Order: sequence, then structure tokens, then C-alpha cells
Amino acid sequence: MTDKQKEQRQQALTRSGSICPICGGSINQYGTPQYAHKIANTEVNRSKYGSFFMDHFLNGEYVCSLACNSSCNIGNNPGEVLKLLTDILIYEIKRLEVKLWRIKRKRKRKLNLNSTHV
Repeated sequence: MTDKQKEQRQQALTRSGSICPICGGSINQYGTPQYAHKIANTEVNRSKYGSFFMDHFLNGEYVCSLACNSSCNIGNNPGEVLKLLTDILIYEIKRLEVKLWRIKRKRKRKLNLNSTHV
């Protein structure tokens, strides 16, 4: 498992609060929780959507069982897939906007410091 996959799963575990998003039970109720991709992690889907979407933490959930894992799959519902892809893009755009705002703020402070010492 790559570091990115470990991070993806940790974020999904934190987000779940140990509650199965499908049945509402504890993700530990049947032993070891299952990690479920909302868009199944297949070669076809990787080719279709790319690793950016397939490995994104919003594409994964921890569930309590194989039955809930199967129910988590949205791959046969184009509307749900499109919504998830859109959610991922919106999340990443917002994350980058914050990063850009911080860079601009840092530059502005640096310019203000330089202009006061001239």
C-alpha cells in the first residue's frame, strides 16, 4: 500500500467516525472494517477516471461488511459518479484557493515589510 493510499484510508476512517455510512452500524461490528471505493478500483475505472479521482479520499469509505461494501459502489449510477467527480473537483479547487490566498498574503506581508524599511 502506498503512502497516498494510507493517507486516503486514514482520512476516510476519520470522516466516518467509525460508523458505517450504509447501515449506520459500527464499522467494527463484524470484525475488521472493509475499505470500499465508491467508484470501484478496477483497471477499466482507472483508465476511465484516472488515479487522481480513483485515489482521492472522497472516493472511499470504511464500511462494516462485504454487503455494505457492495452497496457503496456507485459505478452503475452515472448521476452519482458525476456528482462524486464534481465534489472532488470542488474540494480540490477550494483547497487550492486557500493555498493561493496564503501565498498572496505572505507576499503582501513581505512587500509591506520591505516598503517600511526603505
